[in-house]
Amino acid sequence: MSKKNANLEIERKYLVRKEDLPTNYKRYDKCKIEQSFICLKPAIRIRKADNKFYLTVKSRPINTKNLKDDLVRNEYEIEIDKKAYKFLKKKIDGRTIFKTRYFIPYEYNKKKFLIELDIFEKELKGLIYAEVEFDNVKDAMSFDKPSWFYKDVTGIDRYKNTSLSICKDFRKLLNY
Repeated sequence: MSKKNANLEIERKYLVRKEDLPTNYKRYDKCKIEQSFICLKPAIRIRKADNKFYLTVKSRPINTKNLKDDLVRNEYEIEIDKKAYKFLKKKIDGRTIFKTRYFIPYEYNKKKFLIELDIFEKELKGLIYAEVEFDNVKDAMSFDKPSWFYKDVTGIDRYKNTSLSICKDFRKLLNY
């Protein structure tokens, strides 16, 4: 799926229960992700995805004050080198999050989407998300999720990656 506005992210996030995972999810492309935050508001993130490194800034667009659940955010991402990543890693706020991301194609209403299935590791082991990005708000709001998605948590603070980086009691997140 291609984004119409490369600096605008329109995304929904869902919890997934382990027992509901599709049996074939491991056959899809994947990458190992390590991400940390330099700042939480606005979210300034560094990420290692396999052997590539990124610096990303996410914030709520000024003209969407009434838009529910942080569905739309500004997102600016640049690729950085390993040296810059290691330098910035010394400046993080909170802990590093580790996960494996699977890229699962999905078709709904004659449109193609890409599900990013995140299986968290280490302290967050047991937490599973599925994220879907959209070209526009209309598609996001009319999206009919696959049956294996459990609960829409788009915009719920405790499930944002910024919150995960500073969360003290992970067990509360796993009770779903």
